[in-house]
Amino acid sequence: MASPPSAPFPLHPIAQAGLAVLMAVGLAAAALPRTAQAQQAAQAPAAAQRQFQVPPGPLAEALTAFAADAGVSISAPPALVQGKRTLGLQGRYAVGEGLERLLAGSDLQAQAAGPGSYVLRAVPEASRQGAAGPGGATLAEVRVVAEAERLAATEGTGAYTARASSTATGLALSLRETPQSVTVFTRQRMDDQGIVLQEDMVRQTTGLTFAQYGPTGGDTNFYFARGFQVKNFQVDGVNRLFSDYTGIFQTSDMAMFDRAEIVRGASGLMSGAGTPGATINLVRKRPTAEFQGSAKLTAGSWDFGRAEVDVSSPLNEAGSVRGRVVAVSQKRHSKVDYEEDKTSSLYGVVEVDLAPATLATVGFSAQDYDASGIGRSGRPLFYTDGTRTNWSRSASSGARWASTRRDYRSVFASLEHRLDNGWHLKAAYTRDQSSYDEIPGWTNEQPVDRATGAGAGLWAAWWAGRPKQDTLDFTAAGPFSLLGRQHDAAFGASFARTRNDSQARGRWSFAGWDSSIANLYTWDGNTPVQPDNPALGDSGTRERSSSAYGSIRLRPADALSVILGVRLTNWKHSDSYTDYATGETSGSRMAENGKLTPYAGVVLDLARDWSLYGSYTDIFQAQSAVDVNGRTLPPVLGRSYELGVKGELLDRRLQLSAAVYRLLQDNVAQAITGSYAPDGSQAYRAVQGAETRGFELEANGALTRDWNLYAGFARNLARDGQSQRLNPEIPRNTFKLFTTYRLAGLGRGLTVGGGARWQSGTWSDYSFLGLPGVSRAEQKSYAVADLMLQMPLTAQLTLSAHLYNVFDKKYQAISTSAYYGEARNLRVSLAMKF
Repeated sequence: MASPPSAPFPLHPIAQAGLAVLMAVGLAAAALPRTAQAQQAAQAPAAAQRQFQVPPGPLAEALTAFAADAGVSISAPPALVQGKRTLGLQGRYAVGEGLERLLAGSDLQAQAAGPGSYVLRAVPEASRQGAAGPGGATLAEVRVVAEAERLAATEGTGAYTARASSTATGLALSLRETPQSVTVFTRQRMDDQGIVLQEDMVRQTTGLTFAQYGPTGGDTNFYFARGFQVKNFQVDGVNRLFSDYTGIFQTSDMAMFDRAEIVRGASGLMSGAGTPGATINLVRKRPTAEFQGSAKLTAGSWDFGRAEVDVSSPLNEAGSVRGRVVAVSQKRHSKVDYEEDKTSSLYGVVEVDLAPATLATVGFSAQDYDASGIGRSGRPLFYTDGTRTNWSRSASSGARWASTRRDYRSVFASLEHRLDNGWHLKAAYTRDQSSYDEIPGWTNEQPVDRATGAGAGLWAAWWAGRPKQDTLDFTAAGPFSLLGRQHDAAFGASFARTRNDSQARGRWSFAGWDSSIANLYTWDGNTPVQPDNPALGDSGTRERSSSAYGSIRLRPADALSVILGVRLTNWKHSDSYTDYATGETSGSRMAENGKLTPYAGVVLDLARDWSLYGSYTDIFQAQSAVDVNGRTLPPVLGRSYELGVKGELLDRRLQLSAAVYRLLQDNVAQAITGSYAPDGSQAYRAVQGAETRGFELEANGALTRDWNLYAGFARNLARDGQSQRLNPEIPRNTFKLFTTYRLAGLGRGLTVGGGARWQSGTWSDYSFLGLPGVSRAEQKSYAVADLMLQMPLTAQLTLSAHLYNVFDKKYQAISTSAYYGEARNLRVSLAMKF
């Protein structure tokens, strides 16, 4: 392993320019006047209720957030609040009531000092008996269970920002306190951009690339971050294994989720594997204390149709039992001839307050995905004379009999308890079961005769499986005192078991089956017919993981945080195959025991709104990729470094960040274009001495009461030990932008918005074709623009429209594939609240 150089973060000229832009945005934002929302709140009567999302943590920071949300001023001597903490505040409260709850247990009380102004005082000793509040009145019972999770919820806030996230460290920290690059994709932003599938969200996230080789749901579509495939997926913070078939998660419907927390970079502390790409944690919606319901109908181009229903309500008079149900049905055709898919999902959850400090949760989710007429990789990229083809975006590469079916079922239960000292304990069990049945049939990459259309053929295969995973997860997190200061700690243990049994079938070529296509110009997808592909044997995989972690945040000074953590992982993977013809059974085993993944981070507050951070972690990832001989590649090993600066401006409504990173790795899997393992799967080689470096810039939040903005730029350079570019089909540079503005004076508040996605050029090696003058296939840099409009018709009805790819840009979704990105298309929705 190469040692880190003395200067691991040379600042690229583009980075210097980007940092200058970021600072300019920050200065401009800081110069903006107090928002109209805050001004109106300061003048509103104290009895008016408003929504609060204040995370648990140091009392001084919580009071600052509360004052910003309430539009009031709160003053107190610094010594009065130093070292004190709060459980936070979430929900709708009058200012006085909310402030009282925020101060519960602090021995402090708030006294009105004028309109919109409060002063904190110590509670008199006599009033502390019996937990009396201001004026000697005993405080009402306060439910504090799962408060940290609720405070991080984004539904109903109307914001593009989140107060807290624990995906990176296990500690409920604000994004500015987290020493890694984190993007929280909120519910409001999903609705504004018309996000319905997880892959739609990935397209719009800084530093992430959706490598689309085929249609939605294709098992050869992958996510990439910082130059490497994203393999870490979580739901409510619980890891999903299925490392041999991550495509299951990419068709997740987003209607049942409150938000997605995306941690870029190595995340071994919480995921058990330090993959350097990213971790995507989808956080489910929770039941609400008050009844709320919504329904939404959407229609769009290519017969797109979607219906959503979301109902949440207390289930008893006391409100101690609450439930929620989300249901979705969607069907659509495609820009591609005879390609179509349909999805449905159902989510239900019930919460029960067993006691003021104890919460039980049970729930289930189900998602079905069916597609037909689907191709992969598009039609051939070259003619036999070496020139590029130029197919219509509607030209299908799939046989009509090609299909995909995926079902996903999950049941989960958890028990949470809040201790009087602020510690939160949680035990969770999850049972995931999936079923997939893939019958691919698509045109191969062989060049086509320009005159006759002959030369291409079909790839055909069939694979299926029913993976199951049982996960048991235990966590504990809370504050503690040391040397007169308050600190935080989190501990956890996880046990997961996965199995997948299936029948093995043939791939790519079959006795007596002619795969050739006589004339691709006139091909209608009906020939050749589906080959006879009987089961050849039984195959099975088993994967086990047990791990424990601990993380601690030390506060040696008010402006300094030091986060230290380590995860201990035991991992086993085995596969077996029994051949029907011979009766012989073969297999392989991989195991890693006692693997330690250390983590270290430092956060230094430069000012009230700005902080500087640095983090380090090891990289360890056992992998299932195989070489041309079918041998599994050894685990990926390496180190990850990151430095950055983060800011929270405009009363914490605008978040800014900039990061530089460097990764050193061995055994990185690099696909060998045109080469396959003995079982027909893609063959890889293990790259030694791989180095990745880059930087990311991001701005997210509200510039004014009516103006939301998201913008991000990422640059990534990945090279192997011989300084050759890794994964050249993934763009080095990407830019994402989306913004909305509410025109309060028009009707009931018309909202207009739009965005753009740009990426630099990519290429893929095609020298294996042996064509004259052909060494690679290229996709030049391109940009795609979108527009949106949202018009409230009544207090309950809202009409919205999204126009995607406004200028109808034609582009390859990835340079390896002639499957093109979406053409211009329109979706119109009518949403009702009840």
